[in-house]
Amino acid sequence: MLRLSLATVAVALVSTAGLAAAHEPGPFDVAQVDVAKPLPAGVKAKGKTVEQVWTWTEGDMTTAGAAVLSSTDTVKGGRVVARKLFVQYYRGKPGKLKQVRLVQDGVPTCEYDVVAQFVPGSVQITDEDTDETSELTFAYDVTCTSDVSPSTRKLLVLEGPAKHALRGETQVDAGGGQMVGGTYKLDGFKKAAPLQALAEAAWKDLLGK
Repeated sequence: MLRLSLATVAVALVSTAGLAAAHEPGPFDVAQVDVAKPLPAGVKAKGKTVEQVWTWTEGDMTTAGAAVLSSTDTVKGGRVVARKLFVQYYRGKPGKLKQVRLVQDGVPTCEYDVVAQFVPGSVQITDEDTDETSELTFAYDVTCTSDVSPSTRKLLVLEGPAKHALRGETQVDAGGGQMVGGTYKLDGFKKAAPLQALAEAAWKDLLGK
């Protein structure tokens, strides 16, 4: 009886230790930071206007992450004639972040209306494939337009230096409730089914925005 009791206690201790060591997949402490506050140490915005700043902790509980979305306008005669968009993705130890990916796009000189903007509500910080490297998802529209036709839309998923994208167009009402646009093509996502599912769900959710 004594030997059985000791074995039972040993199993219980091992099980408890395993539970203590386990934790939910990250990321943790995801937060959108006030753009009026100083940027995290080691982070410098590429664009003149900082639009969004995000910070988080990776699933390993030791690696920090940050994202900065910014833009730069070219103004002539009181009118915006061009706009550049920038997205910077940082990882590293707290206080020692390093940029691992830079995305830049925009609209060059445009005689009509410049559309170059991040889609509201598109930023997500996730770890869909549970590899303790967070994915940064965001979308933006870019076009030079003089009518109500669909704009070019790009939805990107960054995971470390890797980049995946859905490239397509916005969906608009052409009149009488007839919706046009909204289609996309895949770019990347090889051996990344969870990230493709994440991107396609996000694209669907953002239609009409």
